Amino acid sequence: MGLFNTDYSKPGPGIYKNAPKKKGLRLFYDILFRKIWDLIRLNVLYILTLIPTFAVVFLLAGMISNQTGMTSDALLSLSERLGAGFSEVDAARISITTDLLTRLYISLFFTIFWGGGPATAGFVYILRSYIWEDPVFPVSDFFEHIKSNFRQSITVWIIDVAVFTVMCYAYFFYGSLAGILYYLKYVILVLAFFYTLLHLFIYHLLITYKLTIGKLYKNAALFALSSLPWCVLTIAAAAFIILIFPAIGFSAGSQKLSIFFITLSFAFILILLYSVCGLIIEFNTCRQIRKYIKEDSGVERNE
Repeated sequence: MGLFNTDYSKPGPGIYKNAPKKKGLRLFYDILFRKIWDLIRLNVLYILTLIPTFAVVFLLAGMISNQTGMTSDALLSLSERLGAGFSEVDAARISITTDLLTRLYISLFFTIFWGGGPATAGFVYILRSYIWEDPVFPVSDFFEHIKSNFRQSITVWIIDVAVFTVMCYAYFFYGSLAGILYYLKYVILVLAFFYTLLHLFIYHLLITYKLTIGKLYKNAALFALSSLPWCVLTIAAAAFIILIFPAIGFSAGSQKLSIFFITLSFAFILILLYSVCGLIIEFNTCRQIRKYIKEDSGVERNE
């Protein structure tokens, strides 16, 4: 059986008629473990469709890596002062590796928390269907909702790219100034975090309700503010999952252990990272939105 060719006509074990309905973390873990193979397939499918937008963000991330990284000449100079004994080849290799890893993890954070345009519309629809226990065909419905939400989702992504570019330039510009203007870079960080909070809701609202772009951002902001503690906790949980393996790898005492955890980190990205982080985010989103918008409300839906 192929990776994306699950036989959905085969009957499952079913659910007991009087079984109590799971809630909270019990429901989350039930979905996670019951749908684990579906989440793996979804992760692979999402990565494949995310490649074009991921590549653009990877290039843009150079704005940060070029400012925060060290050139090979700077590493050689530091090596001489510390007596580390780096060769030119070692310094060049470390500089390139640091640049690539910085770009990779910035791109991961961008695409996990801000999304990647049309691919994210399909991705969020499948996750929402798993959480709502709606029947779904993961591959066909994924591409169907990429198509049906293409215009708005690509608009959101273009706005995100513009905002990311402006925020990066503004942060480093104010960081280079003296006096009180220097502290405006921290205002940029606060704005970036709030903009991230909006994205916990933007794609869910986009695929679920008929809203203009303006109302999409307005309602996302209202939901983010009304559920601020839960949203901060959600971001912290997803960020922990993104960073746990590389953090262990870079802090490991032995080189072999370090290589093992860094390799494990890359494997996890390919197999489950997007699906697990996406499930955490969408699970919180569904809970918060259902507090205020009931299924029988008069809000106009996309389906």
